[in-house]
Amino acid sequence: MRRILVTFLVVAAVLTAALAVVYGLRWRAARARTTSSEPAQAAPAQARGEVTIDPRRQQLIGVRTVRVARISTTPRLRTVGVVRYDETRLTDVNLKLEGWIHDLYVNYTGQSVRRGQPLFTIYSPDLLGTENEYLLALKTRDQLQQSQIPEARTRADQLVDAARERLRLWDLPTEQIRALEQTRQAQPTVTFRSPTDGFVIDKQAIAGMHVMPGQSLYKLVDLSVVWIEADVYEAEIERIALGSPATVTIEAYPADRFPARVIYVYPTMDERTRTVKVRFSLANRVGRLKPGMFATAELRGTGRAGLVVPVNAVLDSGPEQIVFVAQGDGYFEPRKVKLGHRLDDTIEIVEGLKEGEDVATGATFFLDSESQLRASLQGYEALPNQSAAPSQPANVDITFRTIPDPPKTGDNRFEVVVNDASGKPIDDADVSVQLFMPAMPTMNMPPMRSETKLNRAGGGAYRGSGQVMMAGRWDVTVTVARGGQRLGAKQLPVLVR
Repeated sequence: MRRILVTFLVVAAVLTAALAVVYGLRWRAARARTTSSEPAQAAPAQARGEVTIDPRRQQLIGVRTVRVARISTTPRLRTVGVVRYDETRLTDVNLKLEGWIHDLYVNYTGQSVRRGQPLFTIYSPDLLGTENEYLLALKTRDQLQQSQIPEARTRADQLVDAARERLRLWDLPTEQIRALEQTRQAQPTVTFRSPTDGFVIDKQAIAGMHVMPGQSLYKLVDLSVVWIEADVYEAEIERIALGSPATVTIEAYPADRFPARVIYVYPTMDERTRTVKVRFSLANRVGRLKPGMFATAELRGTGRAGLVVPVNAVLDSGPEQIVFVAQGDGYFEPRKVKLGHRLDDTIEIVEGLKEGEDVATGATFFLDSESQLRASLQGYEALPNQSAAPSQPANVDITFRTIPDPPKTGDNRFEVVVNDASGKPIDDADVSVQLFMPAMPTMNMPPMRSETKLNRAGGGAYRGSGQVMMAGRWDVTVTVARGGQRLGAKQLPVLVR
């Protein structure tokens, strides 16, 4: 045990010294770059070099390898949505005639109704007049049954049919029309019934109310089938297919699983969230699912054959994704890859690897540290032998300072003074200050950036406040532009307390 502890401490000390060298060399290289008047561009990707580790050291630090495999990549998608009405099961109850509501049988929102259940009775002078016309037509037809003139009998039948059709177009139920024929007596009020099963979600009808043609009195919905509308991210939408089965869970019933299927994918995308709405349909015969409930839908997307590696084999620094490919004899090559979909504990590799290659999956942060160290050493050794790039004449003179100086974590004041080549202040420029800290994979930290646009203060001065997220060394780039055209830039390192 003591021997293992000593070995671990030695490895930790070596890695700490390596990190110190890496970031020290970066700072010295940045200092060397600031002596040039060439405007700084966007921060380059982190340089990495090949790594050679003998088998004994691989075993000591826990380096493991796995083979790149080609499998059917069928991702499991999980999304959150809301229970909605099935819009195809909504019914609006209204009238096609003028009248007054006499009796009201369904009188509150949320009440359940069955098909054929009485909703209300109405008194309508127009309807009563048409009933009397129908009865008169029936009487005339009966009187002309024995007529010797065929045209008279035919005309009487046509009058009866026309009056009956008018009643039918006013939605008078068939049984009430039949009752008129049997009793031969017009009714002052007529009962209107529910056209469907469902629940009242909107009620405008009131006893004694005067109603007009087309006026909505009830809105009914059948909840035996409901929809769930969920948001699917842009990167996953290609895996959604119509008819795909899904399993839905509801927060109110955590132990239950409800089968559903995809019935519609919206043709537009939400630009703010970068999501597309997907609609699921599921049965709700018992009525446990209520519109407005939150739901979680899980489904298997459409699959395709692809290369996959374990998730911990990929080092994601933001701008780039790196894996270390084992070449044999302890030799590891850092290689950029392009990622696809994540599948549980594996991730799809779209570009950069071949089937059958081996990649490191254990202690990859140690490999990355040594890879960056070697690349930095090579760059530092080559720096004195490189001829200095020819400097270009500066168009502007840029002076940068912070308040306080040196800056601290949190809010700081930035001040930039800009003069042209003759020393005259430039007051009409757009000035921005960008702070950049490279990624530190060994500490599982991605690269950090922030940008502050400064306000014009006169006399060539520009001031503004900006946030510094953490202590350490930051690369500061001051950019001066006018009318969209860059006049100049200046880059310098800043140590933040």
